[in-house]
Amino acid sequence: MTGTASFQALRATLPPAKARLALRFVFQGLALAPEEFAARGHTLTRGEAEFLVRWQAEGMGSRVLERVASGDGSVRMVVGLADGERVESVAMPVGAVCVSSQVGCAVRCRFCASGLDGVKRNLEAQEILEQVVHARREMRIDRVVFMGMGEPTHNLENVLAAVAALKHEALISPTRQTLSTVGSVRAFARMAEAEVRPCLAFSLHCADEERRRELLPHAGRDPLPELVAAADAYGRRMGVPVQWEWTLLEGVNDSDQDVAQLCALLGGTRGYVNLILWNPVAGLPFARPRQERAVQMVREIKRRGILATIRNSTGGDVEAACGQLRRRARPEGRSVGSAHGGG
Repeated sequence: MTGTASFQALRATLPPAKARLALRFVFQGLALAPEEFAARGHTLTRGEAEFLVRWQAEGMGSRVLERVASGDGSVRMVVGLADGERVESVAMPVGAVCVSSQVGCAVRCRFCASGLDGVKRNLEAQEILEQVVHARREMRIDRVVFMGMGEPTHNLENVLAAVAALKHEALISPTRQTLSTVGSVRAFARMAEAEVRPCLAFSLHCADEERRRELLPHAGRDPLPELVAAADAYGRRMGVPVQWEWTLLEGVNDSDQDVAQLCALLGGTRGYVNLILWNPVAGLPFARPRQERAVQMVREIKRRGILATIRNSTGGDVEAACGQLRRRARPEGRSVGSAHGGG
């Protein structure tokens, strides 16, 4: 029963009303209990009840191989897929889940663990949705961010299918779904045509064209001003400001000149800068700036008329920032130095 068609199995086996209710329970992270159906006016036959018992045990194509709780309340999960590959998801106490869209990443940002081994394959929409189900079994989730492993625009059709399903099946509004991308004019145009459109976070990280290409060696080659203009146009169409993401790397993109270039690039746009304090990754030649420097940058950006905030990455205390937990996982699904089991 396992595999990427598991949600379709519910629709194919149950009458339409019961199938819709079953999917609603699944996406809420609830058990498929007969009494829950009865309480809503739907009595399960014996065959239907037995089918749902089997589905709950083995219906989803993925499972949580490892669960690591961080001191900030977030829960990082290594999710094993049906073909043996692994991705990461993070359930956060603010009610959000960070999901992956690929196994690995082709962009290979020099400061990120996710792309160190390149990309292996895209995730199916079902595999993205199942990450939300796993997260909702951990805690209340009402927001989804496509900021985990992978570049979402490299798997755009499956990501957009997941965005639509999250609206219709999981009842998560597209205004509470955010796609994080290194940017592509063509991808922004495709997103604008979609029936259900997520909010946008643009992974800028540097406002100097040449230095940004050094940091993001396999990002698209659209000129930065064109990318920013296209992202801003998309945000205005959505009616939701763009998040301009900037991972802070000491001595790389945290100077006064960087601030000046950033503000010049974003002049006239509608959005806000999200400064992210880098989570160290073993073996990478970067350092995390002091908090005080991030505060200074926020003040200067605001002084120039652009909104700015600081966002701290989750999971740093367990060395499980994006991509790290998967990389240190052993084949049997346990990780070095972790006592947490799977779920």
